[in-house]
Order: sequence, then structure tokens, then C-alpha cells
Amino acid sequence: MQTKDRERVNKKTGKVTVVRDSTPIKKGVVVVKEDTAMKQLQRFCDVCKVRWGITPLQIFIYRDEGHYEMPDDETSWKPNYHTHIVWDRMNHNTGKSCKLLPQDMSEMQTIWAEALGMERGTSKVQTGREHLERTDYIIAKQKQEAEKTRIAKEQAEAELKAVKGELRTEKLKNSTAEVGTTILDGIGSRIGTSKVKRQQQQIDDLTQKNERLHSEIRRLNKTIDRERREHEQTAKRLQGEIDRIYGWFPDTPQLIRRGEYCREIGFTDKMACDLVNMLPVHFSGKLYSSEHSQHFENEHSEARLLRDEKGPGGFQLVIDLIPILQWFRQKAEEFLERLGIEIKDREQGRGMWMR
Repeated sequence: MQTKDRERVNKKTGKVTVVRDSTPIKKGVVVVKEDTAMKQLQRFCDVCKVRWGITPLQIFIYRDEGHYEMPDDETSWKPNYHTHIVWDRMNHNTGKSCKLLPQDMSEMQTIWAEALGMERGTSKVQTGREHLERTDYIIAKQKQEAEKTRIAKEQAEAELKAVKGELRTEKLKNSTAEVGTTILDGIGSRIGTSKVKRQQQQIDDLTQKNERLHSEIRRLNKTIDRERREHEQTAKRLQGEIDRIYGWFPDTPQLIRRGEYCREIGFTDKMACDLVNMLPVHFSGKLYSSEHSQHFENEHSEARLLRDEKGPGGFQLVIDLIPILQWFRQKAEEFLERLGIEIKDREQGRGMWMR
């Protein structure tokens, strides 16, 4: 799935670069417990957003058909509780998608277990084995049971064949005239007539069990295909919603980036919301400049987001009507002057000395 071309703004120069073919929308599927609450899932998403900068768009909780751990035992029924989370993994300030490494995914699983109070699984780095998806694990388990059934069936058939061989040997020892009575007597004296019936019954039972296991595997494969189609439909629907939002509100991508930038430099979520809605924000406190790697204190100022076709992304954040980058530079010069460092050439930014 791909989104429309996006713009990346250089904070220092204001240069706009077009980022093409980004793929920020991803879906994750994770197992939950029967009593898992939406608040726990939201807490997990909040931690992931702070840790990696990925934003949850939608959360779905499912209770699918489940499976029998033992096909012949109705009390072994286990429902399938899991949740789907749709993530926006794009950094709307840089235009880049967040790339999660294997160690990030492992850490995310640990955070998930802690947030939901579940037991953390053992890493495949420790076990040396690749982990299976839940449905694949059930299928593999059913195949193991089918293989055990096949082996047991072959053993039973081998025993039955041996018994029948004994019957044939006994038959050859007797004359044709006495074959009926002699064979029955021989069977009764050597193995008993019930053993043959018992062996045949075991073979019939194992054959039925094998058929049930293969039927369960076919049902699980159908479930996998159905879930895959549902995932594709959900992704297509979400992409359509995003396309409509960007089509109806073409300023949305730029406003999102400016809103995220406001949050990054120190404005609260409420302030950032007011700014992207073109409302003035009166504030006192600290704002962070990545250009100077420093926080700057400020009191009783007014921040606004103004439409500016020449500004980055068509908008310009101003503090007391001063563009934000210029405001940061003024604050940096004031800070240096308080330290006794005088800037000789303010235009070139060179030639500093101590008074």
C-alpha cells in the first residue's frame, strides 16, 4: 500500500523536498486475553508512540472461531482472542517512514506483555528456533497428531498382518477337510478370536481420527484465507479514507507536520491543536531548538500558525510575529551575550570573543 507523494521540510533552510512512494500504513496482529480492555491497548499504543514515533489509527478486538486442542474432546475448545492495530509509521515532520528493526520488534513484544499482564515468550535467539504464527502452529500441531495416527495405524496393520500370517500358517498345518474347525481351535488356543477383532477396531478408530485431523487442517486453511481477505479489505478501506481526507482537505499533510513540529519544540497537545486550527496561543515556558540543541525560556508570548506561501509547506509558525527560526536565533544571541560572549559579525556568525 502506498500513499501520495509527501513533502519534507528542512528546518534550517526551509527547503521543501518531495518524498515519493512512502508506505506508512502497517497492520499488526497480536494475541490478547479474554479480559483484555481497550484502555490496556491504548496504553500500549501510547508507549509505542513515545518510543518509536508510530501513531495508532485504529484498534480492532476479535474473537474468532478458535479450535479444539483435542479434536475428540469438546471440553478442549479454545477461542481465538486477538487484536488488529493499524499504525501510521510515518514521521510527518521528516516525511520518512519509521523502520523497526528485529530488536525493536522484540522490545515491542516485551512492552505488550507488560501492558496486558501476559507472560513473555522466549526469544528465538535463545531457543534457536523460528516462531510460528498462531494458526500455523495449530496446523503444525494437527499435522503432528496426524503423523502419530499414521504411525499407530501402520503398527496396528503390521500386527494384524502378523496375526493373519499366523492364521495362514496354522491353516497349512491342517488338512482341507478339517480346516474350519482346526483353524478356529488354533486361533482360540494361540491368540484368541477377540484379538483379531480388537486389532481391526484399532485400525478403524485410527483411520477415523486421521480423517478428522485432515478435515481440521482444511478448515484452518480456509480460516487463514478468510482473515487474509479481511485484512486486505481493511487496508484498502483505510487507504480510501486517507485519500479522501487528503483530497478534501489538501492542507492536512502540511498542518499535521506543523502540528508535530509544535509538539516537538515544547507546545502541549492542546496548544498544537489550537495552532493548526489557526488560533493564537498565549504561553510562558521553554521551547527547544534542534538547531542550537538548547531550550530557550520565554514569558508572556503569543504563538500563531500563519498561512505563508513562501514558508515551509505553505505555513509559518511565528512567536510574537517573528518566524520561529529567527526567534530561536535571537534567543541564542541573547543567551551568549548574557554569558559575556559577543558576536562580532552577526551576519556571518563568526568572530566571537570573551569580554
